[in-house]
Amino acid sequence: MKILFSLSLGLLIIWAMYRNTDVRELWRIIKSANIGVIASSLIFGLIGNYIRGLRWELFVNSLGYHPPRASLVYSTLGNYAVNFVLPRAGDIWRCGVVSRYDKIPFAKTLETFLVDKMLDIIAGLIIIFVSIVLYIDFFASYLHDNAELTDSLTGFFSSVWMYVGLAVLLVAILLMCTVFRKTTFVEKIYKFFGTLKYDMMLISKMKEKKRIIIYTILVWFCFYLYFYICFFAFDFTKDLGPLAGLIVFAMTNIGISVPVQGGIGPWHFVVISSLLILGVTEKEALAFAGAVFIIQSVWQILYGLFGVLAMPYVKRENSSNLNQEIK
Repeated sequence: MKILFSLSLGLLIIWAMYRNTDVRELWRIIKSANIGVIASSLIFGLIGNYIRGLRWELFVNSLGYHPPRASLVYSTLGNYAVNFVLPRAGDIWRCGVVSRYDKIPFAKTLETFLVDKMLDIIAGLIIIFVSIVLYIDFFASYLHDNAELTDSLTGFFSSVWMYVGLAVLLVAILLMCTVFRKTTFVEKIYKFFGTLKYDMMLISKMKEKKRIIIYTILVWFCFYLYFYICFFAFDFTKDLGPLAGLIVFAMTNIGISVPVQGGIGPWHFVVISSLLILGVTEKEALAFAGAVFIIQSVWQILYGLFGVLAMPYVKRENSSNLNQEIK
């Protein structure tokens, strides 16, 4: 039901945007694009995720585990193929498959993944903030032209149900800390957070902090090129400039955060609405979003499937992993 609901939501958004579009005109615009330019951008998507795997390796190593680098890279690539089946399931799959094949406790792979993910969230927020500072007029126009988004946010924070939910959550936490403190379930939670605190201290003391920062910058620079190079494939976007590319790229990070398979629907919405504000016509914006999303999604699925299928064949030294666990 979750798969069907999220996929249906994404497809509904796409239908709403494309329902009145002349398909033949859309195809004409797409055929006029330089597909070779879009194809050249694909390498940066792969490089970005490869570096993301290298960064995760630093966190895993900091806890005393040293799985093969290929295992961490392949699982990172496979993450995105699995996400196309079930939103965010790839994140859990990535931790689980490394735990299974490399004999690392799942809690350890999950902890390091969460730290790795937090870095990407912070980097994404920084990109959005920088974009707002550099081009405040764009975001003012975006909110003005998409008033329903502002109304939705206002309605969410003014809803009585949000505050009821927060009150229930606080009461539940209070009961867990007092009345149910000695139950097995709550003790396991305390034990998990105790272990998490200890592991976070180990990660905070790691010596490769500069490499982590460099890897994070490289990851997001690659993803930016992955998207921006596609501007040069179309006559109506090639002259918009790198700043415009940064702004639309920042908006895609908002769209991809919606829990829908591969960002289907929300990604299209933010790209199309952003290009409209930048002066691109509606048909051209629809063609750009449709062509780029399909090509890049197929690419992610292909290298993701390679990562999934390659995981069992990574050369591993079981004795080394066993020694790490004993240590």
